[in-house]
Amino acid sequence: MRRTVFKLLWLATLLVAMQYPLATRLLAHAGYESSVPAADEVVAQVPQQVEVRFTQELFRREGSNSLEVYGPGELRVDLGDSAIDDDDRKLMTVSLQPDLADGDYTVRWRTLSADDGDEAEGEFLFTVRAGSPTPETDQPAPTATAQPVENGSEATATAQPAETGPEATATAESASSGAGEPPSEQASPGPGLPCMGSSLPVLLLLGALMLRRGRGKKN
Repeated sequence: MRRTVFKLLWLATLLVAMQYPLATRLLAHAGYESSVPAADEVVAQVPQQVEVRFTQELFRREGSNSLEVYGPGELRVDLGDSAIDDDDRKLMTVSLQPDLADGDYTVRWRTLSADDGDEAEGEFLFTVRAGSPTPETDQPAPTATAQPVENGSEATATAQPAETGPEATATAESASSGAGEPPSEQASPGPGLPCMGSSLPVLLLLGALMLRRGRGKKN
């Protein structure tokens, strides 16, 4: 007797577990899942159409599924051509009028579920604001930073125009040749006076010759 009761309870539990997903699916409606533009999204310009994806496939029956878009002042701005996508029955689209003004736009939807035959409705909002930030404009502009140079001073952040011509070439050559050398080797000796220490013997010799010539003339 106990085995029979245990088997019946086990069978009942199994049947409930198998029927629960189906029951949950049948109790659900074709509600809002996602859209383009998304709910509460701020866009830079009015889109050509609004796309809404629902949680269930839609039943094709005239007047049962619709998308309507209302702009500022509760004026209807769609073209009345809402339709279920042929390849994806969870997707419905509607076209918008061109050259619409900035402001808040309300999308109202109504659906008939192909799974349980129940109707559902709702709405969401998106905003059009010209000049709203985009991924490109969000990036900060690069800024110039000072970089240290070899002599320990810092370069200025303002870019200076590069010099061209013979003078710039000579300056670059002198800078490259002098880089990394000790100070004593950087200055090249100019054509100055000879060292007096090395000229002293020559001066003494010349003086002796002149003295001898003077004495010869007197004799």
